[in-house]
Formats: sequence, structure tokens, C-alpha cells
Amino acid sequence: MANYVTYLRVSTDAQKQSGLGIDAQRALVMSHIKQHHGELTAEFIDYESGRKTSEISRPNLHTALQLVEYTPGCKLLLAKTDRIARDLHFISGLLKRNVPLIVAGHEQMSKLEWHMHAMIAEHEADMISQRTKQALAEAKKRGVILGAPRDKIAEISAKGGASTHRKAMDYRRSVAPLILQCMNDTTLRRTSDKRRPDLFKIADRLNTLGIKTANGREFNNSHVRRIINLENLYNAYNR
Repeated sequence: MANYVTYLRVSTDAQKQSGLGIDAQRALVMSHIKQHHGELTAEFIDYESGRKTSEISRPNLHTALQLVEYTPGCKLLLAKTDRIARDLHFISGLLKRNVPLIVAGHEQMSKLEWHMHAMIAEHEADMISQRTKQALAEAKKRGVILGAPRDKIAEISAKGGASTHRKAMDYRRSVAPLILQCMNDTTLRRTSDKRRPDLFKIADRLNTLGIKTANGREFNNSHVRRIINLENLYNAYNR
């Protein structure tokens, strides 16, 4: 049975035009898993532009890649090639590392096919950027004042805070299955009480796997405890 880690992404600036939202992406990847009699290991979501590929900009992508590379027989499943990036150089780097990338509906894709799709995705990003710049230039010529009005700044700040909270919540939910797996590992239990997980050992395991916190830091026992409590993992693990 194949194991899949799914990665979903929408950009922060009105991805609605593509019609490929999170729910639609999830439906595609889950259909692929069912068709190939596979199993979902974990789901990761980022809300960011496909142009940005750094660990700071898209922490969940890098967590997903690390999990796939450290887990034998695990594949990274996407709804569409441009969900991972609109950057040919970045995708080429993943192919050179032999990261097992899968697109829904295409269990096997050659490196040549991946490069072709990556080139198209990058070209689309260039065209979007060019059209945006042209539209802003035309608006400026017409006397439109660009930027946020003062009376809207507080509202925009509140939305930004809500977006940050959503990203943190999505990150917790994506890493929770891995922490639960560690909790069920009897080698990561307390020496004094084998029924209870050792949070220090779990943090060390996550750091060994290269998994980072939502802020890009190494895990400690407090980070692990917070995710366990917020996601109610104590009610799910095998004592």
C-alpha cells in the first residue's frame, strides 16, 4: 500500500479566479489515493504565492518535503504541478534530489514532463505579474490613489492577524499526525512510566527528522505539549 503526504496551496491574493481552492484540491488528491488503494499519512497547507519557496514563506511545504524524504515509501501528492511552486529552478532542485512527487491522476511522470509543467507554471506567473503591473500603471495614470486608506488600516491589520492565526492552526493540524505517531512509539515513552509519552524524546525525534516549528525553530517539549493539548492528542494515542 502506497503512503501519501498531500500538499495543498492557495495564494493569499485572490486565488479564487483559478477555481482550484483548498476543498477542490483535497477532493482531487483524495480521489487519487482511493483509486490507487493508498493511505494518507499527513496533509499540509500553505497560503502563499507559488513564487515564494523559502522555508519562512512556506514552512508547511518544507515540513512536507522533509517528512517524505525521511519516510521510506512515502510520496508527496499534489492536485496540480503549480501547487508546489511556480519556480522552475526550485522544482528542478527537487527532481535532482529524487523527491517522489506525484500529481493527482498521474502516478508516474517523467522528469521531462515535470520540467515542461514547471516551465509553463513559471511562464504563467510571469504573465500574471506583468498584467498586474500594467493594471497598476493604468490606474495611477487615471489618478487612482494606490494603497490603503487610513480608515481601512485597522481593518486590514485585523485581517492580517486572522490570516496568521489560520496559518498557525493549519500547521498544528498538519504536524499533529506525526506527533501522534511519536506518542504511540513505545521507545518514546517515559522511563518511569511507559504509559506516558516523553515530550523531550518526541521533540528530539522531530528535530532529528528535520521538522521545524511554525516559526522555523527546533522543537522543544513546550512546543510538543502545546500541539498535543490544542489538538487533543491525549485522547487519541494508545496508552
